[in-house]
Amino acid sequence: MVRNSTPLTNNVTRILRTLWCAPGASRIEIAGLLEVDKSTVSNQVGRLIDVGIVRETVEGEASANGGRKPIALEIVKDFGYAIGIEAQIGEVRAVAVNLAGEILATTAESISITRDDFVDVVLKQRDILQRRLSARACGRFLGIGVGVGALIDSRTSTIQYSVPLKIIEPFSLGNAVLSRSDAPFFIDNDANCCAWGELVFKRTEALRDFLFALVEFRRDPVSQREFGGVGVGFGIVLDGKVRYGSHSYAGEFRSVFCKECGGLQFSLTANDLVHLRTDGEALDRFALELAENMAMLVNTFDFGRVFIGGDIESLEYDFCSLLSGKIRDNWMYPIERSIDVNYSSFGPTAVSYGAAAMVLDHFIAGFSFSDEA
Repeated sequence: MVRNSTPLTNNVTRILRTLWCAPGASRIEIAGLLEVDKSTVSNQVGRLIDVGIVRETVEGEASANGGRKPIALEIVKDFGYAIGIEAQIGEVRAVAVNLAGEILATTAESISITRDDFVDVVLKQRDILQRRLSARACGRFLGIGVGVGALIDSRTSTIQYSVPLKIIEPFSLGNAVLSRSDAPFFIDNDANCCAWGELVFKRTEALRDFLFALVEFRRDPVSQREFGGVGVGFGIVLDGKVRYGSHSYAGEFRSVFCKECGGLQFSLTANDLVHLRTDGEALDRFALELAENMAMLVNTFDFGRVFIGGDIESLEYDFCSLLSGKIRDNWMYPIERSIDVNYSSFGPTAVSYGAAAMVLDHFIAGFSFSDEA
């Protein structure tokens, strides 16, 4: 077999990601999966153990030919933690999460967020959570992730445009945060963050192609006046990666049934959208319109799974069954398919949890021994 000649630094991150996705793998199993020499894996694992991010756990069974029993390895969950923040108009939620995906602390606050105080709000949530963790052995701080309802250029950590936050010109939030904090910082659209959460913290399931629909019903007067209080966005994962599109705007949604220009995402009136929680007939129309739009996307991209998250989860409405039916109606072939449609795994914390997941994924992908010096 021809062995991989990937540079050593690249092999380190590949080994870490393998252990992250397959806890308990041995050195020889990692070598086989990555097609790297066993000696290379052993050397790099030894260094990872020395810096404290990997540890040996239990011995496995010896092979039929005898020989040394393989030793299982795992990433040390308390090597470090990330903070994820959901920033929306009138509200902010934040979580601290370790490398195993366990929530260490949470905070939530009703607050009016503006462009001028955005950085203050982000750093305040960081400080609150770090104080709560100060008496615990949580390891090093790995960075901050922020999820927000906006057009985001995640490559430059810039908010390009946000209706709810009234940001109409590009705002380099990343530069503003980094001018006051030396920790890694990442920002993404809130629906993309939800997709990050499913992708990263369900990594042992090897999710490859799925759609996350974030459906939120805002109650603050500004949101209800500007866009009926309803916001829908998609996180798109193909081949195991969150996809952004040509301009970083993939996942932005407006119903194909909208006939006029304006700030609404659906053909319903703003008044109908405001009263979805109390008007059953309006809710039926809204759910049907959303399901028919989503069914076309699911069939076009051949997604194997669909997650529904946000405020819609709190309603006594079986949207998952409605969507499953519309997906079948939209499919024109006699070939049966299995498409799993469920509510999100993380409930009200889906955005903040996913923002933390995004940080952890970047940490694993960019790990370098030089950072430990």
